Amino acid sequence: MSERFKEIITQIPFDHGDLKVVNRKEYQPLFEELFEIYKNSSPLEKSSINEFVQNDIDLSYKLVHWIPPCLESDPKRYVMYRLISASIRDGKPDFRDDLLELVHLWDFLEEKGLDTQEIFEEAITISGSFLFDQIMDPKRREELRF
Repeated sequence: MSERFKEIITQIPFDHGDLKVVNRKEYQPLFEELFEIYKNSSPLEKSSINEFVQNDIDLSYKLVHWIPPCLESDPKRYVMYRLISASIRDGKPDFRDDLLELVHLWDFLEEKGLDTQEIFEEAITISGSFLFDQIMDPKRREELRF
């Protein structure tokens, strides 16, 4: 596993009493570096990173609660960060929440007029998750909307 990834994610604080602590401006560059490291890692390194994050619930929560600040300015980048986060966590801590978020992200991309299928496929090439298969299926995606 990338030692730099481990170093960065462990230095970002997390507090169950203040879930927004991970969204402080000073941590933005650290999260961006995390995602760049992950995107450029080999499949074996990604697997190791995934296992490291999934085995520590607080590390998973850091990725769950980090909201990229580029929602309006760069919707594709925002969604890619969220998709990679879901992929790293692979359903942790709660895959049901991830499924709902992925459907929301799909709808968000459609609302923005972006090529939803292409963006999800790009995320899958970086690192897939069993969750993505469900969202890529139009029938299952519709079942998850409420």
